[in-house]
Amino acid sequence: MPVALQAFGLSDPAGRLYRELLRNPRATDAELTARLGLAPDQLRSARAELADLELLRPSWDDPSHLHPVVPELGLAALLSRREAELLSRRQEFERARAAFGQLRAEAESERHHHTRTEHLIGADAIRNRLAELGAGTSTQALVLSPGNGPTDRPTDAPDESDASDAPATGPLDESLSAELLGRGVELRTLLVDAVRRHPPTVAHARRLVGLGGQVRTAPALPLRLVVLDRETALLPLDPERADTATVLHGRGPVAALCALFDGLWHSAAPLCHPRGRDLNGMTAQHYALLRILQQGDTDVVAARKLGVSERTVRRLTAEALEVLGARSRFQAGARAAERGWLH
Repeated sequence: MPVALQAFGLSDPAGRLYRELLRNPRATDAELTARLGLAPDQLRSARAELADLELLRPSWDDPSHLHPVVPELGLAALLSRREAELLSRRQEFERARAAFGQLRAEAESERHHHTRTEHLIGADAIRNRLAELGAGTSTQALVLSPGNGPTDRPTDAPDESDASDAPATGPLDESLSAELLGRGVELRTLLVDAVRRHPPTVAHARRLVGLGGQVRTAPALPLRLVVLDRETALLPLDPERADTATVLHGRGPVAALCALFDGLWHSAAPLCHPRGRDLNGMTAQHYALLRILQQGDTDVVAARKLGVSERTVRRLTAEALEVLGARSRFQAGARAAERGWLH
């Protein structure tokens, strides 16, 4: 099957006419319309197109007759012209990309010039800013996700109550996480142990692992946090509200948050490692709760750090008191300290 000549910028009728004239340069219009199946006006249009592209030129023998230019000259000239057009477009693209990079750098510099922190209000503002920051991330993303503001739900089954507490997503949505991992960015995500009883979150975490991410869980996490390339951090503006955030810039200011994450990460357990009760009859959640309560935090704060509801905090407290044989939280704290459980 003949190769079409559209790649040279020719229409199909013009390409077929050119081929036919190369084979039979003295063919009459009647012969050409019959062989090519073209109407007279289509034939005239195709011939004019070939003349404009300089694939037809007046014959030396009969200047009134247009003679086809051999491919070695005619098509070679068209090929050079197309190559020049592509090169010009490539140069335009490179200039556009350079202008994009310059404008982006200027905008980022302007933000940094005015303030080293940004305040974001609203879920859309946070999501959009994370997308912008994620697009510029090149090496690493660190994520702390204690939960999404758990609430009590009436149920008689403790395990079901725990499952309802667990967050379904983290600060980074799944599409952004996948995009980062697809570009080779290292993604470490820390969740609370409570998610292990929440199938949707476990499925989400396993998908991240399947894409190359790392996921671990800890008994309690102090706050929601995203650190990008160890020089930009997004953390809550108001710990009580999930729809507020502060963006902090600079390796110096962000270094403490990186140290916090690293400490939690090294003591956390990979998702594939089971979490259960130890020989004392306690879980990691119980120990974390005792440490939180020893600091004087309320049940509300303890619930946020554990990623569970206040109802689950009260249940865990009652279980810890029973294991310690204590009648009050104060007595439980004292006995836990005597046994060295609060270190």
